[in-house]
Amino acid sequence: MKKKYSNVRGTIDFSPQQNFIYESLRNESIKLFGCYNYQQLILPLLEEKSLFIKGVGQTTDIVQSQMMKIEGKDIVLRPEGTAQIVRYYLQNRLDKKNSFCKFFYIGPMFRGERPQKGRLRQFNHVGAEIIGSNSFYLDAEVILLALKIVDSVGLTKKELQINSLGCEDDKKKLAKYIKERLKKRKSRLCTNCQKRIEKNPLRVIDCKRPECRKIVKSLKLNKNHLCPDCLNHFNNLLSILDNLQIDYKYNPYLVRGLDYYTNTVFEITSSQLGSQDALGAGGRYNNLFNQLGGLDIPAVGFALGVERVILALDKIEVKPSPLVFVARAGSGLEEKAFSVLTNLRNSNIVSACDFRKKSLKAQLRYGQKIGSNFVIILGEEELKEKKVILKDMERSQQETVELGQLITILKEKIKKYA
Repeated sequence: MKKKYSNVRGTIDFSPQQNFIYESLRNESIKLFGCYNYQQLILPLLEEKSLFIKGVGQTTDIVQSQMMKIEGKDIVLRPEGTAQIVRYYLQNRLDKKNSFCKFFYIGPMFRGERPQKGRLRQFNHVGAEIIGSNSFYLDAEVILLALKIVDSVGLTKKELQINSLGCEDDKKKLAKYIKERLKKRKSRLCTNCQKRIEKNPLRVIDCKRPECRKIVKSLKLNKNHLCPDCLNHFNNLLSILDNLQIDYKYNPYLVRGLDYYTNTVFEITSSQLGSQDALGAGGRYNNLFNQLGGLDIPAVGFALGVERVILALDKIEVKPSPLVFVARAGSGLEEKAFSVLTNLRNSNIVSACDFRKKSLKAQLRYGQKIGSNFVIILGEEELKEKKVILKDMERSQQETVELGQLITILKEKIKKYA
């Protein structure tokens, strides 16, 4: 018996419909990034393991259990993009050339975690980073940009959650408070969180286990750990969001799963996704450059999960560009059909034809099956007069048009159709 192959667990195949959403998201992202003056970086999938141990954090889930390592090498498939872009910036000494940079990236990431709905071993990120400024206006920019990208593909059911961790001293103060408050309840936490209390208390807040979340909620966290400068930074950011009329929810329990975050952290969530509800996230990381051997360079960024967006849009009908189907009402018309198709495509009209030897009825059935909005029928008698039959499938209307006017007429109909 022959082996039946399927995709590797933790990976997905994009169907044509899902790919349409992916391409829409990608194209709209590139358009928006261009408008905001970001430059694209295409970086390798392979990086040194130590980059993420130092950058993301030794006690994070990514480093502890999720990195996909190359056997026998200190090399991993990249699990996220921020540390990689910092490596690029430092390696190329951009602080000496143009210290203020705005980059974006689109591509696959990898994590060796237990696959579940919304959590994959291979997934795609659309992300951006602003390097070289601590301005709260730039925090607002990346949040606004992330929301606009999600909006661009028609995903309206979403929520922005936001918090501030403060500077490194503020984070230490918060960690100390969490450790002291949870010490007596340590035995009620999951095994991982019992270790986290000692090594990295902030990671306890990020735990997704119900028993831990219930205990964490009793901490009654707020902005008390923030120093005056960090509190001012955060309040100014919230004021900008208010002025932009961007809805948000202040969530003092939002810390994100990466140690490099300082000050602003945010998540964009969707009720369409269930328990794994984050579409994307981001924040400020003012100490990451220093941790990776560079200077004190402030930065802020975000990443959106492409598969998460596709999953959230799964039940939303995404309307593709109108499709024009070319059918032949007689034999020997393949050459003419190919010529008509070429003219349509040269005019950026999405078009198709079935070149199999089928009857007109069978061709029309196929055209309907693939969702054609218009059908051009090439008939021998009509072609002698340099005409074709044009059918509007949705309105059940047909007319005979001059071949020379076909493109113009179709474009007008497509415009009204949209």
